[in-house]
Amino acid sequence: MKTALLSFRQLSWMTGLVWALLVAPLSYPVLAQSTDASFAGTVVDAKGTAVPGATVVVRNKSTGFQTGAATGPDGRYGFQQLPLGGPYDLNVSFVGYAPQQRTGYMLNQGDRITVNVQLSEATAQLQEVVVSGNSLTNRVDRLGSSTAITAQEVKRLPALNRDFTSLANLAPTSNGTNIGSQLASSTNYLIDGLSARNMLTSGPIGRGTFTLSLEAIREFEVAYNVYDVTQGRQGGGTISAVTKSGTNTFAGSAFTYLRTDWLASPNDIRGNKRTTNFSTTQYGFSLGGPIIKDKLHFFVALDRQQQAAPLFIADIQQPADEQALGITRAALDDVIRIGREKYGLGSGPQTGSFDRRNVSNSLFTRFDWQLNNKHRLTLRNNYSDTDEPANTNDNSAINLYETWSGFSSRENSTALSLRSALSSKLLNELKVQYTYSRNGIEPNPELPASNIPRAIVTVSSVLPDGRTGRTDVQLGGQRFTPETQQVNQFQLVNTSYLTAGRFNFTFGTDNMLTRLYNYVSNEQNGRFFFNSLEEFNNLNPSRYAREVPLKGIPDVRHSVLDASVFAQASFNPHPNVSAQFGVRYDVTSYLTPAAYNPLVEKELGLRTDAQITDWDNIQPRLQLTWDVGGKNRDIFRLGGGIFSAYVINYAQLNNIQNDGTRLAAVDVTRPNDNTVPNLVPRPDFPSYRRDPSTVPGVLAGTTPVATINLTDPNFEVPTVYKANLSYNRIVNEWLRVGVNVLGARTDNNYVYLDANLRDPVFRLTNEENRAVFVPANTISSRGQTNNVLNRRSQQVGRTLVLTNGAKLRTVSVVLDAEVRLPHGGAFTASYTWNDARDNTSYNGNVANTSTFRPVKSDPRSLSEMNYSDNHFRHKLVLYGVSPVWKGFSLNARFSGISGTRYSLLVNADINGDFVGQTGTRNDLAFVFDPNNPDTPNNLRTDLNRVLNESDSRAKDYIRESFGHIAERNGGENKALVGTVDVRLMKVFKTFSSQSLELSVDVFNFANLLNKNWGGNFNLGNQSLLNVTGFDQATQRYVYAINPSVGVIQKNGTPYQIQLGARYAF
Repeated sequence: MKTALLSFRQLSWMTGLVWALLVAPLSYPVLAQSTDASFAGTVVDAKGTAVPGATVVVRNKSTGFQTGAATGPDGRYGFQQLPLGGPYDLNVSFVGYAPQQRTGYMLNQGDRITVNVQLSEATAQLQEVVVSGNSLTNRVDRLGSSTAITAQEVKRLPALNRDFTSLANLAPTSNGTNIGSQLASSTNYLIDGLSARNMLTSGPIGRGTFTLSLEAIREFEVAYNVYDVTQGRQGGGTISAVTKSGTNTFAGSAFTYLRTDWLASPNDIRGNKRTTNFSTTQYGFSLGGPIIKDKLHFFVALDRQQQAAPLFIADIQQPADEQALGITRAALDDVIRIGREKYGLGSGPQTGSFDRRNVSNSLFTRFDWQLNNKHRLTLRNNYSDTDEPANTNDNSAINLYETWSGFSSRENSTALSLRSALSSKLLNELKVQYTYSRNGIEPNPELPASNIPRAIVTVSSVLPDGRTGRTDVQLGGQRFTPETQQVNQFQLVNTSYLTAGRFNFTFGTDNMLTRLYNYVSNEQNGRFFFNSLEEFNNLNPSRYAREVPLKGIPDVRHSVLDASVFAQASFNPHPNVSAQFGVRYDVTSYLTPAAYNPLVEKELGLRTDAQITDWDNIQPRLQLTWDVGGKNRDIFRLGGGIFSAYVINYAQLNNIQNDGTRLAAVDVTRPNDNTVPNLVPRPDFPSYRRDPSTVPGVLAGTTPVATINLTDPNFEVPTVYKANLSYNRIVNEWLRVGVNVLGARTDNNYVYLDANLRDPVFRLTNEENRAVFVPANTISSRGQTNNVLNRRSQQVGRTLVLTNGAKLRTVSVVLDAEVRLPHGGAFTASYTWNDARDNTSYNGNVANTSTFRPVKSDPRSLSEMNYSDNHFRHKLVLYGVSPVWKGFSLNARFSGISGTRYSLLVNADINGDFVGQTGTRNDLAFVFDPNNPDTPNNLRTDLNRVLNESDSRAKDYIRESFGHIAERNGGENKALVGTVDVRLMKVFKTFSSQSLELSVDVFNFANLLNKNWGGNFNLGNQSLLNVTGFDQATQRYVYAINPSVGVIQKNGTPYQIQLGARYAF
């Protein structure tokens, strides 16, 4: 069972366990980066007999870092978690034998370099062998489990905004921030082995252009099937970056990069002439070197970006734009005119293109102190901030400029790491980190700081092709602005590595205490709905809804504990087989419960004050690697294990804020019957703008109820079962090819379900018996439902319960190849076939968004598995850096995806489950068969026009759905969509070791070659049916076909050229 408060005994047990693991290693002074870089091998004599007791020493010549060990009885030695870089020397000595030295090794993240040494009888000279710095065999244990982006690739591949996380898309199973088609919240982010994840929502902690300067990153890795037990709190995978450090040589750089309108396409992606100027400038410096040679080093990097980029809002330039947006220029102008005359809308532009100026900064500092040959201390600090005006819009189809809110954020993390070789057999790493972040969303400067209500107008207009379009236009406020989020997080990690004979053991603990402060004004500013321009002009809304604060600002403070312990053993059961077995145990506890609301328990039998602790996340894992014949040529790798994933902590914010004691829900609809009082207030937006306190609150004649969010007392964190089998052929020292089969099953993903939704009142017999949750006689002649009537209890409002039951199944096949070229060149190619199916793709944040999942009938049903929102069918990745020739290099990347999905919807809340506005519609459309004689004539005619005459890209999906409710995500975007980015670099030697590097980047290179290339026509969810009425006699809805279904403007960003200059010294 996953519930219950943490008892004193349980809390004492867990605290004692954690501290037991921590205190023991702290009795010694204990570098930690979680580099996963190591040396291992055997030492034998001329006859091949093991030499026990031989001294093996590795030394980084650039920093002075040195550590040593003695070989075991079987002649084996090993060094783990070594600092990256090099060149490294490996020296072997034993009495009576000539000393051996191997030089030239460069360590990258995840490298496991095997160096076997054969000693010969004593001679007078040191026997030295110089090796190549990198080898395809260095990552044998990682093949098929992760994608490494090397230091050269980080430096030379084009990256828009110089954001390293954009390079994560080069991994074969990634799609944006999703890895392996898992939820974005299941992706973990690490910097030097410590958390860099946004603990309130998901994604990296930095909410701006970049979290960490590209100048500070040595390399990074996308891990998706790594079964090491130190990998935790991730279901899809981890994006892990390792930062640069100083060396014994002073080195630095000063750089600047520029993108601007005169370096970009003169047209937008649709071929229209651009009229708005823009520019993006990045500049900064880096500097590193010794404070004390071989002892103390520093590194610092400053990066600043200033961006002036256009914002486009309903930028109607031609009839095709009207067709795609579903509204005419004249109708949109009418909304703005009425808004100015009667709603206080400002006189400035509200649609078209707008200038925006964003500023982002990042400052990274790091110190590495080699205390002695055993102990190394690292201190680093990373600060970032961003300010982005007009950054956040709303979920209506068209949001006027005043609705757009501004965003700002500040983040800082300070980490201290200590690495100690406590003996030749025992290594310990201790890491401590404090992270602070604060971000907020503020209303547009045209609005008051506390915001005003929204006015959402459904506009019908006759489009250029003669058909009628319907689109929602919004003015006024934004639904969750203002908002303030603050996070203070403490993380403590201790990991020990013990060598005992032929076994290598890893054990440790990883713990985070996160304290959060949030003020989220979601839906607290109110919203008015208008069914037509006429209603809007007459100040006659059909509905008004608001979450009314009862006790001042309903801010929330809460804490979350994530604790873990883990243990693992690795060994060689056969000379050519390596095995790794381990188990990880995680505990997640929400330490701050919501308040108890007795009314909710009385009416629905649910408690609002559950304090959730998930105790049983036991995660066994294993991995086998078989080097056939021990030749480092044919490598089979089999792995599997269980992973516990994050839950978005925003959910607990929802549940504390919406416990029913802080907010009252007002939701009134204009009645059909004129004899019934109309409680919908007459809007007075000029007054709201002057004084937001005049916004209607609890209305006279109504009995307010509260919207409730709560947590299922048996709630669990998501569990992911993963496995993969890979084969790699290392053809020669410069070519590797591989195939990888991956599968995952995710249980206990999270979802909100409505516990106050009544059983269906009646069913739509002509739509496969679709359930409707309000009485038929209450549906208006326009087809509007009053969702207040869908409740089991009228004493409480909509009650959303955070629970489990969401599931995901994925299968992927990856074919890839890697080529190492001379003079620093490399090329990688991969193809992925993927299939991902789930019963909901909810990723967190506001509870209501969970109910936006398109459904056929009952929104509480999780019985159907359909294509996931995160599904893609095919992915092609190509990237490479060319050999350097006379200072020139050409570098390029391409990542293309096809087979993303979309759904066909109805543009109203026809089942009365509350969800039905633009951007939130969740009723899948019944697709009437034009060949069926029972299909109404207007639908037959218009549907045939869509299928036979229009440019709709949804035709196949429509035809496949004839006579049925459309399947969720049944539509497919079949075209391969991606962009080619290239970078040409030239390095000029200047003075001594100094150089000037000039670069030209072209983003969307195909569009530069041909203005018709480089865009896409991918569809999101589409409205197929517009509700025009409801027939009380037949209890059926009256529909019209949306003439713009499947019609979309060309998407994408036209080519941009970036000029760069970097002086290295």
